[in-house]
Amino acid sequence: MATLVLRIPGNWIGDLSSRCDLTVRVLRCVPRNGEGGQSLLQIDGPPDLTGEDIASRIRDIEPGCNVELTAAGPGRHVATVEIQKCLACRTVTDSGCFLDSANSVDDGKVAWNIIAPNAASLNSLVTKIKELGCSVEVEKISVLRTAKELTMEQERVLQLAFDLGYYDIPRKIKLEHLAKRLEISKPTLDIILRRAQRKVVASHVGGI
Repeated sequence: MATLVLRIPGNWIGDLSSRCDLTVRVLRCVPRNGEGGQSLLQIDGPPDLTGEDIASRIRDIEPGCNVELTAAGPGRHVATVEIQKCLACRTVTDSGCFLDSANSVDDGKVAWNIIAPNAASLNSLVTKIKELGCSVEVEKISVLRTAKELTMEQERVLQLAFDLGYYDIPRKIKLEHLAKRLEISKPTLDIILRRAQRKVVASHVGGI
């Protein structure tokens, strides 16, 4: 896994963060219809900023996009944004890498967390980004380790719970709201989380 810090001319996520003083995190990004892409975002801002205000600002920066927002706590929204031309999706896909997540950082820059199958794919991605006229800095490279003890469903639920602030102090989302987001019952979600948490804890302290 690698973390790349980029400045992409005309990137709407960087513009949204710098112009509107919002913190934007890309939870998922997938290609759509050739050059387009769809992103699942977590957007944090002032508590009085409504979802419609955020949607309006996104449309001002990226006209023609489709935006859907759901409140996930005071000042926090989860958004699905689909755009006709997604530089990130196309470039990452063409290089054989995967965009795990992304975050807005200072001065309109965006930090990409990239999963690359090998060094050649990562080098290819960096080269393609530079060819597009973007600045890029490789901030960190690490070996990705997968918790084999977790099922795919447990990994999915645990990751989303973490991304939406279920483990923050104080909590950004309640169990019932997370269950609605996942479209499962509250008791079922509680069991999935407790079983996943036990496996994660056991993998860290089991040998002590």
